[in-house]
Amino acid sequence: MLRILAAAAALIFASSGLHAQSISRLDSPLPLWADSALAKAGFWGAYEFSSRTSPQVEFGDLAGDGLWDVAIAIVDKSGRRGGLAIVHHLDRSVHIVGAGQPLGNGRDQFSNWGLGSLIGHRAGVRVVDWHETGWIVWNGQTYVWAPDTD
Repeated sequence: MLRILAAAAALIFASSGLHAQSISRLDSPLPLWADSALAKAGFWGAYEFSSRTSPQVEFGDLAGDGLWDVAIAIVDKSGRRGGLAIVHHLDRSVHIVGAGQPLGNGRDQFSNWGLGSLIGHRAGVRVVDWHETGWIVWNGQTYVWAPDTD
């Protein structure tokens, strides 16, 4: 009985040393592979979900490799500018679009987005924000802005 109490006490004291950010991500809507890729890239130091209660998370083949990647609505902690974190499933690479990083259209933030279908099974990020609409698409090396044409 004493061993059981000692083991329980050890677990309680060990868990109290967990970093608060780790605890808050236990209920994350992200798959484990995406959450660990974000942690490995140092994402949590500079960014956070745009909403703590119901983060916008969407899945689609953004990289064109046949696997579902994940796109998460984020804000940068320093300026509270909106954007996306995109995690590619195949190589676990993390790509920040907006949230203080230039889009290629002269802006560094956006908030109104969703995934849409491109040719075949591939997806792109559809942005309808302010007075500008367009797509954010993977060109094989980076995400680029493709404005709507009239």
